Amino acid sequence: FSGGWPNYARRLVEEVSPWFCIFFVLYVTLVIFTLVRIIYALFIRDTMQAAEGDAEQLLRKRASEKRALTEKLTELFRAADTSGDGFLSHDEFKEILAYPNVQTWMAALGMVVQDHEDLFGILIEGEPSERGISWEEFLHGIMRMKGSVREQDVLCNMRDIRRILKHCQALRS
Repeated sequence: FSGGWPNYARRLVEEVSPWFCIFFVLYVTLVIFTLVRIIYALFIRDTMQAAEGDAEQLLRKRASEKRALTEKLTELFRAADTSGDGFLSHDEFKEILAYPNVQTWMAALGMVVQDHEDLFGILIEGEPSERGISWEEFLHGIMRMKGSVREQDVLCNMRDIRRILKHCQALRS
């Protein structure tokens, strides 16, 4: 590791001048410090590249999962839309949720289906349509609800607050 510098330093210190000792101590300290920093930088660079690759891989995985979920939700929507009008009526929605496989799949998404009415109301954004839930509303609503129960409770509360505001506005009129 020393590169043989003690052999050369000893001859200079003993035969030329003892002041060369200071030069060699500074030289060796600087060289060793520099080498350690270079090795450290190489390790850090490799670690950062590995972490960056993991982040990119995670993003690709999440995008792939989202595409797969969108495809499954599209398939579910088409199966549920028995009328073929591109909207899920309340009856169609209630009927598809009655299947145990659909309930299991929804539970796997992190969605607890306790009340069909609540879920149907949450999926409808804004004013309920007479035709029912469009595919976009269905997809966006399920994506919003996917997650923890706390998020679902917040969405239920938001729907209830919208309903209360609507009634308050009707009372003012």
